[in-house]
Amino acid sequence: MALFKYLLSLEEKNRYSFYLAVFRIFVCFHLIKTILFQWAYLDILYGANSFVSPVPTFITELLGIPTHFLREHYQWFITAYLLIIVLYLFGIGKHFTALLLFLCYETLQRMCNLVLNGGDNLMKFIMLYMVFADSYQYFSIKAGQFKNQTLRQLSNLGSNLCVRAITLHFCMIYFWSAWHKIHAEVWFNGVATYYTFSIGRFKGTPWNDFLAKNGVFVTISTYFTLIVEVYFPVLVWFKKTRLAVVLCGIALHLGIYVFMMIYGFEIIFIMTYGFFFKDEEWQAFLNKLISRINRKAKWKLPTFAEFHPEPQVYAGR
Repeated sequence: MALFKYLLSLEEKNRYSFYLAVFRIFVCFHLIKTILFQWAYLDILYGANSFVSPVPTFITELLGIPTHFLREHYQWFITAYLLIIVLYLFGIGKHFTALLLFLCYETLQRMCNLVLNGGDNLMKFIMLYMVFADSYQYFSIKAGQFKNQTLRQLSNLGSNLCVRAITLHFCMIYFWSAWHKIHAEVWFNGVATYYTFSIGRFKGTPWNDFLAKNGVFVTISTYFTLIVEVYFPVLVWFKKTRLAVVLCGIALHLGIYVFMMIYGFEIIFIMTYGFFFKDEEWQAFLNKLISRINRKAKWKLPTFAEFHPEPQVYAGR
């Protein structure tokens, strides 16, 4: 009965419509940025001259296209991929475009899985969840909700469940990461940061060697990482502790970004934190921020509600 009431409450409103739209925009720019960074090496990564052995992909298995054919014509595939990203950016095609983008992204990952990291794996699952979410009420060419009440309720239910799947998946990542760290001697003894900062690959600043030799920093940073990963999956669900633990998580990932030169991975994780806050919380924060800017700079920037009123309803997709 409690579960049934909970599901009914999820049908009332898409509680995360604003941040779903924000993350949709982020996904598009992140994917375009990745392709641009790889532009000079596309043939080596995805073409016929790739150093990675061909493996079956979703698209080749669904359509019966040989993998080597896709590699030989990778330019056309990348072009179609970029076009789908642009369509998704503007909310054109909505759920169908989201599905096509997920299939293309998953195919691209399988074509060269050696360049992937944990952030890419998380992004793949988030994009799959977002296929079923309504992320088009904001920043879309045709923003709006279904006019039919039943369809609107199903859309709200799907969107809220998708966000819950993202947040639970995110917490599981932290949980299993903490589980393995606790059972590793260097983490349990508080010296993991020393070994990490001593690796040449992760020397992001001139101070890494100095910090690696500082026992206080090594101990605090090692156990801080463990504490965040252990307690985040629990404390993030309580309103009184959510903001504090999210800020700690952001500090952790910013530290990794600066000192270890792991960029995309950290940005994806930081952006995912936004799903732990509902539209009302984002609106209150943005209104407060805009009001403070207007007061300090004597501008007249519109508040969140003035900038984007309640979405209109529409009869179809």
